[in-house]
Amino acid sequence: MFQSLDQLETGSLFILTGQAGAGKSHLAASTRRSGTVWILDTEGAAKNLLGKPGVHKSIQAVQTLSLQQLLAAMQEIQRLGKSGDTVVLDSVSKLLQAMRAHAQQRAGAETDRKTQIEFDEYASFNRNLQAIYTGLTELKQHGFHVIIIGHLAKQYSEQSEDRNHADVGLRVLADEHITYEADAIILVERDGDQRQMRPIIKPPRPLHLKLGANYPAKLATLYPELALDEAFGNSSERTGRPVDASEAERRFFARYASVVGGNNWNAVQRYLGRKDKKPTTIEGWISAAELVRQAPNDQAMAA
Repeated sequence: MFQSLDQLETGSLFILTGQAGAGKSHLAASTRRSGTVWILDTEGAAKNLLGKPGVHKSIQAVQTLSLQQLLAAMQEIQRLGKSGDTVVLDSVSKLLQAMRAHAQQRAGAETDRKTQIEFDEYASFNRNLQAIYTGLTELKQHGFHVIIIGHLAKQYSEQSEDRNHADVGLRVLADEHITYEADAIILVERDGDQRQMRPIIKPPRPLHLKLGANYPAKLATLYPELALDEAFGNSSERTGRPVDASEAERRFFARYASVVGGNNWNAVQRYLGRKDKKPTTIEGWISAAELVRQAPNDQAMAA
């Protein structure tokens, strides 16, 4: 029953939020090195991923707003999936909206008004919500990477006393319990064809992400170990093998500098907690990239 800490297989739980059209669903379904992407589709949008470039080839999706079917789908994922697979709930906001509407209807209220929900209905709502979050947390504890997509609440500002400064806040339309459990809450933004992402609301648990910092909106930002090795030409848009060790080094740091925390070999040594010599061959840099992808987060902390 018990296992040593380094043997525990724990996944991750990210919440992606942003305006409609920012590319949250596309990002969540991006191509991975391996495994399956399981989509719990509450908005009927999974089919829109068909034919889009950069989407993972192995996707299994179920469309539902039914609580029973959603819970059954999570159990099926645990049975059929494997550690390292990705589970996407798209979206938690639609799910909450449907559950609240159902509770209001049972209480005899009109769903388009804010009305009082009786205690019994409120308790039932909370039990159902807890069942969903327990299922998602169990998937994470079994080694699955869980991505929850939530709608972005309206930006708000509060004027300070001097009326010359306004603090702008961001909220995600999700229950506070799941936002607390999340390893990071990521805001995805689009400017034309360019997309970026930044952790908001709470400090992220992954060491390679910093609160408020801007990152490319790519899978490699969330999961460096799952993304295709674009640094050495293994992506769907192949860039070819480096011509020499110098080019391999440039590609390595272009890809992993944000992960290891620097643009020199000392940063790599600190991240890995090893004193390996700087590579002098193409193969050496490829091996270094593999070590960075496989390094657990606590190894970096101990360095």
